[in-house]
Amino acid sequence: MKKRFIRNKKVRYATVAATLTVMVILVAVLANAVLSAVVERYELYTSLTPTLAFDVTEDCYTVLEGAFEAHRRADGKLPEVEILFCDLEDAVKAEGNENYYLYHTARALADRFENIKLKFYDIYINPSPVKDYTVSHNPLTGEEIITPLNSTSVIVVSEGYHRVYRWTDFYVFADDTSSQPWAYSGERKLSSALMHAVDNDARIACLLTNHGEVSYDYELLTILDDAGYTVVYIDLYKDPIPETCDVIISYNPNTDLVADGVSDISETEILDTFLAQDGHSFFLFLENGTPNMPNFESYIKEWGIETEYARNATTGVSHRYTVQDTSGSLTSDGYTIYGHAAGSDNGRFVDPANEYVVFGNSTALAVTGEGYVAKQDGTYTNMNGTRTLYPLYRSSNKTTHWANGEAVDGGSCILMSLTEQKNATGSSYVGVVSSVNFATRTYLQSAVYDNGDVLLELFEEIGGRTVPTGLTIKPFASYDISTITTAQMLRWTVALALIPAVSILTAAIIVLIKRRRA
Repeated sequence: MKKRFIRNKKVRYATVAATLTVMVILVAVLANAVLSAVVERYELYTSLTPTLAFDVTEDCYTVLEGAFEAHRRADGKLPEVEILFCDLEDAVKAEGNENYYLYHTARALADRFENIKLKFYDIYINPSPVKDYTVSHNPLTGEEIITPLNSTSVIVVSEGYHRVYRWTDFYVFADDTSSQPWAYSGERKLSSALMHAVDNDARIACLLTNHGEVSYDYELLTILDDAGYTVVYIDLYKDPIPETCDVIISYNPNTDLVADGVSDISETEILDTFLAQDGHSFFLFLENGTPNMPNFESYIKEWGIETEYARNATTGVSHRYTVQDTSGSLTSDGYTIYGHAAGSDNGRFVDPANEYVVFGNSTALAVTGEGYVAKQDGTYTNMNGTRTLYPLYRSSNKTTHWANGEAVDGGSCILMSLTEQKNATGSSYVGVVSSVNFATRTYLQSAVYDNGDVLLELFEEIGGRTVPTGLTIKPFASYDISTITTAQMLRWTVALALIPAVSILTAAIIVLIKRRRA
């Protein structure tokens, strides 16, 4: 019996096949182990990671051409700018150097513009050419600021101006503790640095500090710097507003403005005086957790916008709205949502091509019912026509509004607004953003979300100056999947799970039917 079993042809074939399979696997494992040891021992390998070529875009050239032309000198020549690297050229352009990508960006710009010059110094062997750039003067405080240099420092110099940058300024990091960048932002940052250098009329952005303002991170400061502003902090109640200040921002306040009748100093009057001047603007960033602040609320209401509340019938307490949209959210809880461009005239301030504008933990904004009338183009004007409200971004129609844990309302609401005031010769502006998270690192640094471009576009239009808009950061890896909403991810998961299963089941049924009929 055993003899006949061994002589069975099918069994012999199966035995041979199994033996060969085992032998092939053993040989492959052994060969892999031997080759790995040899490669590691004699370093017979090379990096297969591609060297990315972050070429300068035409948008970058266009932005700089406009900036240089706007500051053409009286003799007709473009302003001269020098980019100084604190190491020799061969070292800087070597692959693996921290300034490798920046060097190629700077070289491309120098090849394109005759007024940009590159210079290289080994500051450890010959520090004298750059020693004067270690000291800067702060015109606001009168202080002398000492900036130490090292071999990765980059200095941008133009007629009476200099500024020292760290190599990390040209990259994007996951957080303040990370030492490995995940994206390159040199095109936008270097363009901004060059525009700072040739702008002899640098403007100031003031961030308020006396209302319990809390910053989650410092990315908003980077955006303001890229927009050409020098950022300073002021106490609006105590400090005078600098003469060259164009923008005042209250980011995530937790205490109220000082209004008329409470003190000899009225912050609302100070803002009114500031906004009576052309080109000036005030921005307020709120969220669903912002406490009730009657003076802030009353002030923005005069500019046509108000935050929505639901009054509890039992307690009489009013609770701020929280905006939820589970159909168009990036998170499972539905509180991180996309904003949709609203109004036909908004293209003047923000590009309609900005599809991925994200608002997290938002409260709901609405047009005030007192004195503002809707126009056919989607804007609203006050009775005397001096102020026009632009609802820049709205939520979807599937939004649910919550207050004190209860669903109280639904439908589209305003997420970001801008009100323009016509002055004697120009305009001033008040902007309200319903999400503090809108201006955090997660969304401003992203290569996918358009929040950073939205702010840059606003500052460009409001300030009447060239800003490096459209120059996005360039990731070392693709993060496009983060544009998928929670609902879309669920649909894809179900589809990818069901389609293969249904296909296999259908094929199995067809085979079984054919076999039965055979």
